Amino acid sequence: MRKFALAVAAASMTAPAFAEELVTRDILSEEPLSGVEGRVVIVSKLTLKPGGRIPLHIHPGDEHAVMIVGGAALMPNGKEVSLPAGTPMFFPAGQVHGGVTNQGDTDIEIVTTHILRADQPFQTLAE
Repeated sequence: MRKFALAVAAASMTAPAFAEELVTRDILSEEPLSGVEGRVVIVSKLTLKPGGRIPLHIHPGDEHAVMIVGGAALMPNGKEVSLPAGTPMFFPAGQVHGGVTNQGDTDIEIVTTHILRADQPFQTLAE
């Protein structure tokens, strides 16, 4: 299993060292997409610690996600919402998403599945 902080994954992002630990992604599986040359499927677990924020970003392919451990979150529009466990999410290729901050006092966990072009970066910041 590979683990990296989102802040580290984006070379253009600068943040204090402690911020790197607030949002982490554990790669659970990374395999070629059967029957489709040049595509890869990446399954990972994203963890937002209290105060952690997912930066606005895009992916070069579709992202499907499910909240495993939900919590209170501050959305990019400033609205605080509850994201319960079991909530499904879908972000098509190129759609800007993220900007969500964990407002609670416990971790939020999300399992994500990305279907990406193998020759492109996992994500690009959009802020």
